[in-house]
Amino acid sequence: MTGSQRTTFCEGDEEDGGGTHMLKRRIVAIFLLTLSLLALPAGAGEMPASPQKSNVQKEAAYPPYSDVWDWKIPESDKSLDPSATPSVRVKAMDNGDVLITYEPDLAKAVVKYVTFFGKSVVTNPAEIYKNDYTNDAKSRIPFKDGNFLKTIGGGMRSYGCVDQLRFHIAIYDKTELKLISNKTLLYIFDKPEYYETKPPVCMDGPSFYYRVRAVAAGFLPLKDGTFLLVSRNGDGHIIRFDENFQTKSKLMNNKFFWMDTDELSRFEAKYGDRADGDKNLKQLYADLYELLMNRKRREIE
Repeated sequence: MTGSQRTTFCEGDEEDGGGTHMLKRRIVAIFLLTLSLLALPAGAGEMPASPQKSNVQKEAAYPPYSDVWDWKIPESDKSLDPSATPSVRVKAMDNGDVLITYEPDLAKAVVKYVTFFGKSVVTNPAEIYKNDYTNDAKSRIPFKDGNFLKTIGGGMRSYGCVDQLRFHIAIYDKTELKLISNKTLLYIFDKPEYYETKPPVCMDGPSFYYRVRAVAAGFLPLKDGTFLLVSRNGDGHIIRFDENFQTKSKLMNNKFFWMDTDELSRFEAKYGDRADGDKNLKQLYADLYELLMNRKRREIE
C-alpha cells in the first residue's frame, strides 16, 4: 500500500488494527455503568417533578356544616328590569353541600351556579346533576322525628283576584292528620307592587300598592336536622332553619318575619269580609307592613 492509501476494516474483520479490542472495552464500560446505576437509591438522579395544579376544586365534606344560614341572588346579578322574574333551584351534592342554580331573569336565560356552604362558583354543573335536573326543594319533607313539614295555600284567587297572605308553613305529626305548628313567613319586598281591584268580581275595595306577601316555600332537608327554605316568590332567597324554625340568618326580622297563622287570620278579619262586600285590602296591607316595620325597629333597638 502506498502512503496515500487507507485500508478500512469492518467490525469483525480478522485484520482488526485494534477495532475488536475497542468494542470489548465499550461493552465492559456499559456493563460497569449499568451496575453503578442499579446501586443508586430509587429516584436518585431524576429531575424533581413540577407541582401539578388540579382543575378539580377540593371541597370539604358536610356535615359538619359551615356557619352559613342564608343566600340571596347577588346584587351584581340582579336584573335592572323591574318586571324580571328570577328563578332559584337547589340540588343536593354528593359531598353534602348544596348546588344553587339561579337565573336573575328568566327572560334572558342566563344561568349561574354556586354552592351554598362552600360559596364556590361551579363551572361543571353537569357532573353534579348527572342528567337529573329536578329541583330538590319540595313542598313536603319529613323530619327526623317522623313529623312532616309542609307548605300550604295559594297566592291568587280565581279571576286573578289577589290574596298574597294565603301561604303558610305547617308541621304535621306522623299521620299528617294532627297539626302541630302553623306559621306564615312574611316577606317585605323593596319596591311596592300595584294591585288593581276588579269590582264586582273580587270585592277587595280600592286599588292599592303593597309591600308584603306570604312566602311560598320549598324545602331541602340537611343531614344535621336543619333544612333550607327556598322562596318561590321570585325574590331569590334561601334561609336555613332548624326544626324549631330557629336560624342565625340576619334576614329574619329584617326582610322576613314569622307570624302565627291564626294571629294573621285574626288581624285580617278586622278589615272586613268579601262576602259582605266591605273587604279593604288596601288598609290591611298598609297596616300589616307597619306592624312588621315596628317589629324590625324593636329588633334593632
